[in-house]
Amino acid sequence: MNRAAAGIPWLWAPVVLLVDFAAKRMVLAHADRLLQHLDVIGGYARFTYVRNPGAAMGLVIGGRPLLIAVSVVAALALVLLYRHTSSLLRIRRCAVSAILGGALGNLVDRIFYDGLVVDFIDLGVGTHRFYTFNVADMGVTLGGLVLFLSLWREGRGEKTTASGDRHDLEAVPSATAAGDDA
Repeated sequence: MNRAAAGIPWLWAPVVLLVDFAAKRMVLAHADRLLQHLDVIGGYARFTYVRNPGAAMGLVIGGRPLLIAVSVVAALALVLLYRHTSSLLRIRRCAVSAILGGALGNLVDRIFYDGLVVDFIDLGVGTHRFYTFNVADMGVTLGGLVLFLSLWREGRGEKTTASGDRHDLEAVPSATAAGDDA
């Protein structure tokens, strides 16, 4: 594998961070229009501008300094996890990188916008709505899901070879089992 191809998983962090940053700046530029809501897909998906002072799903935990500290520690832990993950585990590295990009996206808001994160994606049916979130939250959530599935798959015995082929260790017959019939 060449060096450029090996570096691709880390690109998820800046992509999530930049898309999140651009989307939030567009929302802030049109905040007055989005204070009500703008239907994107009927009433199921809409843009609604809100400022979130808390953590995930608006949970208020500790306050701004604590949330900034937790975000910085999490970002450093994700960088270490990425660096200590084998380059052969590309999906895992992509997932960790996406989580890092999302964590940094919300950290930027916490530092530069008085601890208030810009949220604007509003999903639901009628009055039954999911919490309002942003692109950074999508990076954390989807990256976390992919990381979980990657670890679960590895825990079930599938291994990746240097060529990228997966092998289920439980499905490979042992040499002694084949020789028992002779």
